[in-house]
Amino acid sequence: MATDPLVDIAWQLYDLPPARFTAERNARAKEVKGENPGLAERIGELRRASAAAWIVGQLVRHRAERLGQVLELGAELREAQQDLDAATLAQLTRDRRALTAALAREGAALAETQDVRATPAVLDEVAQTLQAAMADPGAADAVTSGRLIRSLEVVGFDPVDLTDAVAGPAPDGSPPRAPQVDEVAQRRARRAAERAVREAERRLERAEGRLGDARRDVSAHETRQREAGRRRDDLRAALAEAEDELAQLTDETDDLAAQLEAAQHDEAEAREALEAARRELES
Repeated sequence: MATDPLVDIAWQLYDLPPARFTAERNARAKEVKGENPGLAERIGELRRASAAAWIVGQLVRHRAERLGQVLELGAELREAQQDLDAATLAQLTRDRRALTAALAREGAALAETQDVRATPAVLDEVAQTLQAAMADPGAADAVTSGRLIRSLEVVGFDPVDLTDAVAGPAPDGSPPRAPQVDEVAQRRARRAAERAVREAERRLERAEGRLGDARRDVSAHETRQREAGRRRDDLRAALAEAEDELAQLTDETDDLAAQLEAAQHDEAEAREALEAARRELES
């Protein structure tokens, strides 16, 4: 299908600094008027882009790869919202803010190379427009057309208002665009794998902590076990010594008992002899 010639002309015109747009637009309209009056009229109807829209157009032309990252992240963010994946949604939201802010600053730097000053308010509009492109595929098409003439804004969950936002024909969906489904799937799979790695790392950390505790417990119990073994051996040695002493004392006690019995016998005989002697004396 043939491309509308206005698309190429508009692409070239909206690459110019806004201050040069009107004069160059009129010159191009005059240039083609003789051979194509209709096209000349359509060129003349093109409106100058706002500062924020022009900066977004500069990003489309000169930072296409970075802009593609923004739109790819937007597609992932929409999928995360649909899937109610809270963890991914929170991470993607942080990534979105950081990436759009960084890209807006890059846009300001591009504008400065062409002596166009971007105020903080204009940069806020650039960031809002990038966020709108992330939230709405239609807004992404409007941005990547390179013919955006006003900033875009997300309002709640409503589709982004694109009325009079693009100069010339409606965007035809040509690249660069939101990433293909397989690219999104790859990014989602990678994020899922990264989450799995982080969870596995946390599990490993907890397991290593438990292992360290268990090793310390085992070491402490082994020390106590060795001390108890030494005390047992000392007690066994003391018991053996006491048993030997007891056996010796038992033998000695038996000997002493025999001696006591003999002494008692001798004492009884002596007592009887004494009594007999006394009786003899008295008679």
